[in-house]
Amino acid sequence: MARSDTTDAQEAFRWLTGSLNGRSWNQMWPLLIALAVLLPLTALAARALGPLQLGDDAAAGLGARVEPGRLALLGCAVALAGVATAAAGPVGFVAFVSAPIARRLVPGRGAALVHSALTGALLVLVADFAAQHLLPSVQLPVGVVTSIIGAPYLLLLLARANRVGAGG
Repeated sequence: MARSDTTDAQEAFRWLTGSLNGRSWNQMWPLLIALAVLLPLTALAARALGPLQLGDDAAAGLGARVEPGRLALLGCAVALAGVATAAAGPVGFVAFVSAPIARRLVPGRGAALVHSALTGALLVLVADFAAQHLLPSVQLPVGVVTSIIGAPYLLLLLARANRVGAGG
């Protein structure tokens, strides 16, 4: 009985920190189906990002439907985050780190939606590789590695924002 409780606690910890350990190709099919549906919907909804970045009044003045566009983007974001969380658990700091890195890699003022997604995927891939090979006898959850990378990076971004007076 105690062994089962320990195993359940370890499984809960692994899920709470986000882990890709023990995932198989059979668990990949529901993700691929969800992505096949959600990615085209997100691409359609992302067309509203340009006008919405200008503000509600300017976007409405340009003929964009502000509320439906915002709701479509929000729905796609929640659905994609839900699919990712169902697959791996809540992997910390990926969303905080991937967008600023993508903005630095790809200059420009437009929405960096695709670049942020690809940067986040690459970050999780590298963090998972490091989690599996960092310590020879232990496989860490990927969320531990992303937190080790993400927390100092987030603090650095906050310090820079406060230094130039853009902080809260």
